[in-house]
Amino acid sequence: MKPPAEHSEREWVLLGMAECCAEKSYEATSIEDVCAAAGVAETRFAEFFADKDECMGAALEWLVALAWRKLDEDAPAGKPWAERLRAGVESLLGAMGERPAFARLALIETPVAGGRAAILRESARASMLDFIESAPRPADIEVPASAGRAALAGVEALVSGWVLRGNAEYLAELAPEIVFMLAVPFLGRAEASRLGSKPRKRGHLRAVA
Repeated sequence: MKPPAEHSEREWVLLGMAECCAEKSYEATSIEDVCAAAGVAETRFAEFFADKDECMGAALEWLVALAWRKLDEDAPAGKPWAERLRAGVESLLGAMGERPAFARLALIETPVAGGRAAILRESARASMLDFIESAPRPADIEVPASAGRAALAGVEALVSGWVLRGNAEYLAELAPEIVFMLAVPFLGRAEASRLGSKPRKRGHLRAVA
């Protein structure tokens, strides 16, 4: 792997961790593997991280920070909830599709790693749930208390399945279905279907790193 020149040496190591986990799994990845992928000496790794677990946590932290920054650009606060939902789903799926290694790191390997990485993943999930449950409540729709949590769990299962089957680069194709899944408990079937069926913009998806 040849990381882009604009990345720092520490970020090269984080990229190396993501790539190795995608190729071999977190449990099978060694510090030697990460350093070889990143093109750095193991002595340099030790200057950045105490061990593999700390590196994994830092990699996920970096990924989450980049993802939130991209979401702020593509789905800024102040716009209607439905518009932000659609833009946010397209933004995250597009970013993961362009960096399949990061998609696997966040969705598949993080629960195995545990520790700091798992805490960060739960924090990110909680933030997503807070946004989903901030949806407007039409007077004619009774929304169960667990609707947002159930919808998010369904989306995670769907996306994780695609990643596990090696289809991460095509995640953007799931955008209409995922928008519908997240919107339908709050907006109703007709409005959620309309929101999910809008043509997607082209050429605006960027990698997170």
